[in-house]
Amino acid sequence: MRRLIFLAFLASPGILACQGGVPVEEAVASISEADFLHKVGVIAHDSMMGRANPSPGLDMTAQWIADEFKRYGLKPGGDDGSFIQIYHMRETAVDFEASSAQVTGGPTLEFGTDLNFMRASGGAEVTGTALVLAGNLAAAQELPAEQIRGKHLFIVPTPTAASTGRRRVRFPPGVMSAEPASVIFVDQSSDEEWGAAVERARGQRQRIAPWSEGAEGGLPMLNIREGSLETLLASHGIQLSQLLAGGGGEMALIDVPGLEISITTVTREMGGFDMPNTVGILEGSDPELKGEYIVFSGHMDHIGVGRPNEAGDSIRNGADDDASGTIAVAELAEAFAMLAEPPKRSMIFLAVSGEESGLWGSRFFAENPGVSPDQLVANLNADMISRNAPDTIVVIGKEHSDLGEIMDRVNEAHPELKLTAADDIWPEQNFYRRSDHFNFARRGVPVLFFFCGIHEDYHGVDDEIEKMDLTKAMNTTKLMFYLGLEVGNSPERPQWDPASYAEIVDMGG
Repeated sequence: MRRLIFLAFLASPGILACQGGVPVEEAVASISEADFLHKVGVIAHDSMMGRANPSPGLDMTAQWIADEFKRYGLKPGGDDGSFIQIYHMRETAVDFEASSAQVTGGPTLEFGTDLNFMRASGGAEVTGTALVLAGNLAAAQELPAEQIRGKHLFIVPTPTAASTGRRRVRFPPGVMSAEPASVIFVDQSSDEEWGAAVERARGQRQRIAPWSEGAEGGLPMLNIREGSLETLLASHGIQLSQLLAGGGGEMALIDVPGLEISITTVTREMGGFDMPNTVGILEGSDPELKGEYIVFSGHMDHIGVGRPNEAGDSIRNGADDDASGTIAVAELAEAFAMLAEPPKRSMIFLAVSGEESGLWGSRFFAENPGVSPDQLVANLNADMISRNAPDTIVVIGKEHSDLGEIMDRVNEAHPELKLTAADDIWPEQNFYRRSDHFNFARRGVPVLFFFCGIHEDYHGVDDEIEKMDLTKAMNTTKLMFYLGLEVGNSPERPQWDPASYAEIVDMGG
C-alpha cells in the first residue's frame, strides 16, 4: 500500500505537469515503456485486489484514471461535470417461500423440497400443460416449436454408466427458440447434494442491468427431484423409470395428458451497486468535424481474488488483461493532448468496468455516450496487448469496414515500430463478439480490436507486470495513435462493408 501511495504521489498534478503544444513526433515519443511500467504498476498493484466488479479497487482505479485525464487537460465526459460515468446494477434474490408451483387438480410442488431454481423469472406466473423430452438430447437439434411453445418442458437426462450423484445436464439446442413456459430438469442427486444445491440457490443474486429493466422476467429454469416427478407423472399414466431406462435411445417428446401447472416465481430486492466508467474528451480542431468522435477504449476491471498458488498469491492482478489496454488508453490520451494542434475530429478516451461480467460498462456507454450515437465514427479497443508474439498484434474486425484498409496502410507506413497488425488468426473463437468493441459495432460504429491472444496466465494469479512485453504494449499503442491520427484527420468517416453491416448491425449482432 505504501508503494501505491508513493506512485500516486508521483503521478499527482503537482509533480508531473503535462506539456502541451508539441509536434507529432514528440507526442508519440511520450508513449514509453517506462510509462507502461509505472502506470500498470499502479492499477495492477496488489492493493487494488484484482479490480473485481464491484470492488473498492475498481473504484480506486477509475478515480486514478480520472485524475490522469484531468492532469492531461481533457474535458470530463462523465456525470455532472466529472470524469466518472455511473451505472447502477440492481440485485434480486429468489423468494423460495413466496414462490409456488400449483398442479391443477393436484398437489402443490414446494420450492426447496420438490423444486429448485436454476434460473428464475421475477414476479411472473406462467401456466401451461406439460410434456417430457427424453432420450438422446444431443439429437435435439430441431425441436418442434409448435408442440413445445407455452408448455412446461420436463427434460429427462440420458444416463451414463459413469454418472453418480449430481451431474451437468446437456441443455438441448433449440429449446429457447421453441419458447416453452419453463424448462425443468430431472435431478437424481442425493439428499445431501440436493440440500447443498438449494442453499446455493437461496444465496444467489441476480444482477439486473439498466438496459434490462422491465425485461428481467425471462424463462424459468428449474430442477425437480426424481421422486417428485415420478409421482406426478405416474398419476397421469407415465412411468418415469421407463423413460430413464430408455434414455439412450432416440429423442422423444411425450405429452402428459391433463397435467397443467402454474408456476409463480417471486424475487426480493437486495439492493445493488454502482459501477464506474471513466470518460475523458479531447475536442477536435475542425469547426465541423469536431462534432464527430473516435472512441479509444480498454476495460479496467478484472476478476479479483481467487485460489492461492503455491507461493500463496491469490490476487489476480490482470496486468495484461486488461491493465495493458487501459494504460494504452491513458497513454493515447496523454499523447493526443500534447499535440500543438489536435486532430480535426474529437476523441473520447474510455476506461470501462464490467467487461469480465458481461461487457456491462461498454454497453452502458454505447447506449449513453453523451452525444448523438451517429456522432461516433470509430471505436479502437485495446484488450490484452502485452503478451505472446513480440512482433505481431492481432487486429480483429478489419474485414468489416474500411478501417481495416486504413489500419494496413498505417501499419505499412511505420516500419520503425517493427510490429505487424495481423488479421484475426482465431476466427473459430469468435473474439469479435467477446470484448467491449462489440457493443459499439452492434450499434453501427466501425470498430477494430487490438488483441495479443489468450495465454497460460489468462485469468490467473500469474498475469503479472513482470511477464508483460512492455515494448509490444508501447508499439501497439503507438500504432493506435497513428491510426487515430489518420482517422481523426480524414475528410471521410470510416465506412462499413455492406454485408457486414447487414449481419452485425441490421440483424442485431
